[in-house]
Amino acid sequence: MHLVRYRYVGVQVRVAGPAVAVGERGGNEASDTADTGRSVVSGAAGDVGDPRRQARPRSLAEQRATWLNEAAAVLGGAEAVASMVQTALAPPAESTTIVDVRWVAQTASHILAVTEQSRSTWQIWHVRAETQRQIRNIDMPSEHATALVDLLVDEVLDRRSVALVAPADNIEELDALQRTDGSSVYTVAGAALYTSQRILDAEARLVAAAGCRDGSAVDQVAVDLALLEMAANGTALDAGQAALVRQMCTSGARVQLAIAPAGAGKTTAMRALVLAWTQDGGQVLGLAPSAAAAAVLAEQPGIRTDTLAKLIWSLDHGDLPDWAAAIGPSTLVIIDEAGMADTLSLDTAVQFAVGRGASVRLVGDDQQLAAIGAGGVLRDITHTHGALHLTELHRFTNPAEAAASLALREGEPVAIDFYLDHGRVHVGDLAKTTEDAFHAWVFDRAAGLDPIMLAPTRDLVADLNRRARARRLGSAKVGREVRLADGNDASVGDVIITRTNDRRLRMSAADWVKNGDRWTVTHVSREGALTVRHNRSHRTVKLPADYVRESTGLGYATTIHGAQGVSADTMHGLLTGQESRQQLYTCSPAAGTPTTSTSRSSATVTRTL
Repeated sequence: MHLVRYRYVGVQVRVAGPAVAVGERGGNEASDTADTGRSVVSGAAGDVGDPRRQARPRSLAEQRATWLNEAAAVLGGAEAVASMVQTALAPPAESTTIVDVRWVAQTASHILAVTEQSRSTWQIWHVRAETQRQIRNIDMPSEHATALVDLLVDEVLDRRSVALVAPADNIEELDALQRTDGSSVYTVAGAALYTSQRILDAEARLVAAAGCRDGSAVDQVAVDLALLEMAANGTALDAGQAALVRQMCTSGARVQLAIAPAGAGKTTAMRALVLAWTQDGGQVLGLAPSAAAAAVLAEQPGIRTDTLAKLIWSLDHGDLPDWAAAIGPSTLVIIDEAGMADTLSLDTAVQFAVGRGASVRLVGDDQQLAAIGAGGVLRDITHTHGALHLTELHRFTNPAEAAASLALREGEPVAIDFYLDHGRVHVGDLAKTTEDAFHAWVFDRAAGLDPIMLAPTRDLVADLNRRARARRLGSAKVGREVRLADGNDASVGDVIITRTNDRRLRMSAADWVKNGDRWTVTHVSREGALTVRHNRSHRTVKLPADYVRESTGLGYATTIHGAQGVSADTMHGLLTGQESRQQLYTCSPAAGTPTTSTSRSSATVTRTL
């Protein structure tokens, strides 16, 4: 990180990069006898002890070689040591920046852009948190930092955001009923919602595109043949799936939305859709917000898939891959897990595809955990133009389980009654519920299953991961360990989870390391690199030391939001009572165990007094 000097309100402050302590060597070189824990005993007169047991004095070159090896083991190799030394001896030149009106405007625009990428609506707390992140490395008096934060927050909210406020009631509060900022004591402080004109424009374009009916359509005969072929191969579609496929193929809609609850047979319906479209001479491209979702979509034959982020990056850099450049009037673009995409990325992808004559199909579940960035655009499309729906669940052999899952999805209290009556919910204090979730995980693991624990906070996840690893190790001797990005250690046999997509780390020509993948460690190198085996595909890959330090964590437990795209045999969720309905639905049997129809899910709930 560059060292940047700021002048703000007449005070010189500087942005500090990573601290690097560089000491000066004083005295003669004979004092440099620091070793790896051993004393260096001189042979000069007056020394005591048996001369035969005295250590041989080492030359400076020998000591430097020892220090280099130790540094390489800590930093991850000789190249890392050389880079650190180069940075220490030749640091980047300091630059001076004046915190003036222009700087404030540029920083406020950047804060808004970062906020827009993660959510479609925000409150003052979101903007304040991002502002503090932007200036946290500035070394200035606290009163000046506070003033700068307030200035930037006001700049973002007052000049660059659109307030989403209810119509005024034209009632003036008495002075005694007003806060110091003039707001009424009957309103919740800081609860006002904001968005941006860019978000509103993107939502309007998406809704308008969904109303166009001049796209390509598949011949009805081709659809019938595809459905018959599916049935002949042992995968007959139910009435709802068949209707969805027919509508998506023959409607001629430029943009069409399908709402599919977890377990409703979306994958089977998409397979039939791809088959019908390609047999009629078209091409199908699949996009998804995450690499894990794109990998699932890629399991369908006849479809090329990638991530939305890859398309957006390619458009921004003017470097379109072949699959994007080939999009044309006969192309069908399926955007899976559309509710997980942020509004701006979704709009960019749709406008690009529609602009080249393609048709787009948005598929997702608007009641599962949605990206905050997706906002209500799916609901806007449903309200304005309608949406296709899959309502029959195929994941359960017990109809009552299916009905309970749908009831939970819609927020009906009867769903909780069902899970309570069937022993699926266990109530207690935090310590008791944590133990319940952990022991359920232990039971499943002993049965040869691949279980995972979900918790609402990072602290609870860290605690569950530590317990799980301690249980796995028991009294066994631990081999070489490496520190992961979540602060936990891992050794051979541990389950870890990767948190960053990296196309350079390939398991095969078409598969790479993705966010949400779970692995078992098979080897730990001296440099801190890990050789890992994928828990599903069983393919192996070597994770470099820097990736391990920055983008991995233990994979026995994860947050509810982090579970999106994670595959496991069973799930045991820990709830505190503060979760939303969408989070509870993610912990349900339908959404929580996406890979097996016979898997068990349970939730342990902490009582809040």
